[in-house]
Amino acid sequence: MKKSKFTGYLLAITVLVVSMLFMGASCSATTAKVSNAVMTTGIDDSYAPIDNVTEFPVNSDVYVAAELKNAPNDTNITFIWYCEGQKVDSITITNGDVSDAPLAGYLPAALVTQPGNYSVEIYIDERDTPDTVNEFVVK
Repeated sequence: MKKSKFTGYLLAITVLVVSMLFMGASCSATTAKVSNAVMTTGIDDSYAPIDNVTEFPVNSDVYVAAELKNAPNDTNITFIWYCEGQKVDSITITNGDVSDAPLAGYLPAALVTQPGNYSVEIYIDERDTPDTVNEFVVK
């Protein structure tokens, strides 16, 4: 009797897991990561940073350059920009079918209107914690 009860539970769990997968629930974690992020005043044609800075003038474009590694197709990469802890802007891009690639994001000068402490967080897919956080100052 115990064996048939165990088999019933096992069958129910299997059906539940398969149903969740068919409904689109994700049970896997991506191996993608973001590394070597730097703040820069610009990027070149290959998306490499032209310099590595921590201070920017008010009303200037602010760039972050990084590297994406081990990303499955259609991985979402989200950049969230903050000024004094308040969200200023965010954008999500996808890698398409490129597994390893340079990344770049920027905060337009129109959003860099006041001096203070700023930061950018870069997230992979729906992760709760950012892969990287870069802080910088606007003067």
